[in-house]
Amino acid sequence: MTMDTPMPVSRHVSLQKPTKLYLRPGQTITVDTAIRAIVIRSANDVAVVIAEALGGTEGHFAEMMTEKARALGMRETNYHNASGLPDPLQITTASDLALLARHLSYDFPQYFPYFALTGFKYKGTWYPTHDNLIGRYEGADGIKTGYIGASGFNLVSSVTRGHTHIIGVVLGGRTATRRDLEMVRILDNTFNQIAAN
Repeated sequence: MTMDTPMPVSRHVSLQKPTKLYLRPGQTITVDTAIRAIVIRSANDVAVVIAEALGGTEGHFAEMMTEKARALGMRETNYHNASGLPDPLQITTASDLALLARHLSYDFPQYFPYFALTGFKYKGTWYPTHDNLIGRYEGADGIKTGYIGASGFNLVSSVTRGHTHIIGVVLGGRTATRRDLEMVRILDNTFNQIAAN
């Protein structure tokens, strides 16, 4: 696959719950646009497009993701769908997400800039990032927000200042604002500790 490879949209894709791009069966979406839609829009339908393109089915792709998680050392993570939509069999931890974030950053530096994008345009509509730290917190260069009823508002952040790179994880925020404030607090504390030592 290349960044321009078109991936087909199935009926199963079109049935995904929001947030999504409302793709219709028979359409295609390129790899590049799909990455932007997932990173910025958290598009559940696009996550399934990628799952079907790489794994044949969403279920098989979830098995592939879990296998990769184990290979990366993510011992407490189990994937059961491609999008992160509610599923009692899908679980992860803050430490596993921090490990994944580190691998994203250091194993794929050529693709990591996607996480710092402020938004993307699709079919004439501008979609701004859900990550409120991008452009507002010095050095913030990703990574991903999330929300699910079982845990609330979640955020994995990457911040680079000079030669210092910090990854933070906040799970279980009651609101997006509280989640963001908690992330800023732990990042500020960490930078202060680094400056003091």
